[in-house]
Amino acid sequence: MLRRDTSITVASPANQIERLFAIVGNVDRLFVAMAIAVLLSSGIGILLALWNSMEQRRRQIAILRVLGSSRARIFSLVITESMLIGVGGAATGILACLVGSGIAATQLKDRLGIVIDPTLEPATILAVVAGTLVLAGLAGLAPAIRAYRTPVARNLRPLG
Repeated sequence: MLRRDTSITVASPANQIERLFAIVGNVDRLFVAMAIAVLLSSGIGILLALWNSMEQRRRQIAILRVLGSSRARIFSLVITESMLIGVGGAATGILACLVGSGIAATQLKDRLGIVIDPTLEPATILAVVAGTLVLAGLAGLAPAIRAYRTPVARNLRPLG
């Protein structure tokens, strides 16, 4: 009876939801691509920072070796430093995400009446932290290998 009445428009919720996901799905892919680009550039940044740090700390590494630290210990120290940088970055990113989504949720509710949940699922937080740790560990490999191969005698020469 509703379909015969021309003054009423009947909408199928399933069709409207499919149209919405077709529009929003592309934006979602764009955000994922941007996130991947940010992660890769962050990994390169960690790599370069540690590489330069190892260059400036060759003498300190040589002193650690003379004092009894093994090459494996030096390697693990650099990897640990890299992963601590990653943990700091992950914690900062998750905190910024929670604050930003809380502000966005408040604004959407106040201005448009749309209610969203600004919290993150624990599985998502765990995946972000694990992914960041893996990326930071990979970024620290080249500087750790360089520190591992630091020649002791050449770097303990008197300065000047």
